[in-house]
Amino acid sequence: MELNLCWWNIGISPPVKGVKKDKAEAIRLAKHYIKKMSQEKTLDFLGICEISEDEAIDFKPLADKLHLEYLNLSGAVGRIIMDVSIMYEASKLEYIDYKYIIKIQPDDRTLRIAVRVVFKDAVTGNLITFFLSHWPSIRSADEKIREDAAESLRNNVTKILDDHGIESQIICMGDYNTNPYSVAINEKLYATRDYHRIKNKRKLLFNPFWYLLSDKKTNNLGTYHYKSGASNRWFVFDQMLFSSSFIYGGKDCLKLDMNSLDFHRILSDDNQCLDQRFFNTFDHYPIFCRIYHDNQK
Repeated sequence: MELNLCWWNIGISPPVKGVKKDKAEAIRLAKHYIKKMSQEKTLDFLGICEISEDEAIDFKPLADKLHLEYLNLSGAVGRIIMDVSIMYEASKLEYIDYKYIIKIQPDDRTLRIAVRVVFKDAVTGNLITFFLSHWPSIRSADEKIREDAAESLRNNVTKILDDHGIESQIICMGDYNTNPYSVAINEKLYATRDYHRIKNKRKLLFNPFWYLLSDKKTNNLGTYHYKSGASNRWFVFDQMLFSSSFIYGGKDCLKLDMNSLDFHRILSDDNQCLDQRFFNTFDHYPIFCRIYHDNQK
């Protein structure tokens, strides 16, 4: 069995109350690109971000057409808006349950940490836990807030590893609004880019999406494009992080295919736009990877 994973912040409904705009064309385009991606890459799990309860229903017919199950995880916890939905291949993943993960700070501010979604691997029966996150943006909160969110997410990851063992299969994916090298991701969430380090430090998470920071050429790549950036326009905010079992786990564990890492590229090396329609509509770009069972690669 293999699972082709995708994460995309479609940017249609930022998790801020009172934001109203005509979203019909953006929704139509998002569905067009999801259909196109599913044809090109065979998506088995798609996390969609910045989609509210109002728009979530628009994507159910698309999931039906793609023969995928649709899980609307959008909702509210007090003043906090959760803005994630999932499409997934039911023949490979059996849905178990989900839970909103929040953290109430001493100053009574509530942080949106993640939506925890648990599936059962159809081949082995092992559990796979996804933490889907959309942390506060660089325009609405300072880095300390994202560090607090990272610390809380790490506590949730650690609890699973402590309670169920180091072979636990955990995937964190999301728009973290901070780069892979930040204190939040690197030091609070304990996500390393060092593939070999986690062989002996099994509680570390592995973050392969450092590779989007440079292509050794013109570096017109990333997952978020901020046109007004003072010095840089490209940021690697959208990432997938994996528990060590995806690298060094036993024979029943799904493994990460390091050659499958990919993203939806918009600009060529010479800064020419490859898809003006996409570029004008979306500021985040889908990221992809593949996990598989060793004996079925």
